[in-house]
Amino acid sequence: MDDYRAMRELLPAPPLSPDVERAGRERLAAAFAQERVRRSRRAVRRGGLGLGLAGVATAAAAFVIAPTVFPRAPATSGTVAQADGKQFLLVAAASVASMPDKGAWWGSTEVRGWQFHEPGGRYVLRGSESIETWIPANPEGRTWYRQTPQGIKPATPQDEAAWRADGSPTSWTYDKPSEKGHSGVVRAEPDEQRTWSTEDWDFRILTAGKPLTKMSEVPDTPEGLKALFDADDRTTIDTSARLLFFAPVTSETRAAAYRLLASMPGVAAVGQVTDALGRAGQAIEYESGEFAPPNYAGATRTRLVIDPASGRPLSIETRSVADGLLLTYFAIQDSRWADDNPLKETK
Repeated sequence: MDDYRAMRELLPAPPLSPDVERAGRERLAAAFAQERVRRSRRAVRRGGLGLGLAGVATAAAAFVIAPTVFPRAPATSGTVAQADGKQFLLVAAASVASMPDKGAWWGSTEVRGWQFHEPGGRYVLRGSESIETWIPANPEGRTWYRQTPQGIKPATPQDEAAWRADGSPTSWTYDKPSEKGHSGVVRAEPDEQRTWSTEDWDFRILTAGKPLTKMSEVPDTPEGLKALFDADDRTTIDTSARLLFFAPVTSETRAAAYRLLASMPGVAAVGQVTDALGRAGQAIEYESGEFAPPNYAGATRTRLVIDPASGRPLSIETRSVADGLLLTYFAIQDSRWADDNPLKETK
C-alpha cells in the first residue's frame, strides 16, 4: 500500500464531493484490509475488563515494556470501514505503525496549560508548565521527571493589551475560585524547576483492579482494545486518547487506538486547525469532562489534534461549551523510545 499516496488523497484542503469521498473511503478501507490479511492474527485476551489511566503522581507501576513489535491482526467486519470524515485517523494509524518502538526508555516532553479569566473578567490569563518524563523499560527501574513552571501571562495579544490597560499586574486576588479553581492570590512568576525520580509511574493501566504486567497484554487491534476497555462510548474515547497520548505502548497498539477512534460514534471531524502551541494538524472533537479542570462545573468539549503525516498526537484541548474558552491543554512536544535517559544523572 502506498501510504504517501493515501496522505495526498486524504489531506487536501478543498472539500470532496460525497461520491468522491465515498469512493475514496471504500478504496482506503479495502487497502487496509488487504494489508492486514497478510499478517497473522495474534490472540487477544478478551473478557470483562475495565481500564483506567490515573494522573500525575499516582502510585503503582503499570506494565513491563517489552521492546517487541507485535504483528498487526486482520480487521473484523465494520470496525473502521465507515470513518465518516475521520479518514485522517486511518492515515495517522498507517504512519505511526512504522515508527520504531524499541529502547530502554520511553521519553516524552509535554506542555500542560490552563486558561482562566482575571478576577474582573476583563481578560484571559494562561498558565503553563513543561513536564519531561522518562519511563524505564526495566520494571525495576525508576521513572524520572523534570517539571519546569512557565508562569502566568495574558493568553492572547488582545488579552495582553487589556492587561496593560489594567496596569500590568503581576498577581491577582480571587475571592471565589476561577475556572481553574484558583482562589486567593495567584502570582505570575513561575516556581522553581524540579527534577526527581520515583519507583512508580505517573499513570497506570488497570484491568479488573490489577495492573497489566506485560506489554503483550495490551491489544494491538481496535477490537481488542474495545474489549479490554469494556466501557461506554465516552469512556472508551477518553481512554483511547490517554493511551494514544501518554502510554508507552507499541506502535501497533497506538495505531489501533487511532482506528478505534475513527470508528466511535460521537467523535466529529473538525478539519485543519492550529493547536495551543501554534502547530497545524487535523482534529476531532467529542463531549467529555475527562480533561477539564477538576472544579469546573460547566459542560466541555475535548479536541484531539493529530499530525496525520507523522502519526504523532499533538495536543488534547478542552473548551467550555458555553463560551468556547480554552480551559486546559496537554501538548506533546516530543515522545520517543531511546537508549539513554538524560535526566538520570542530573539529581
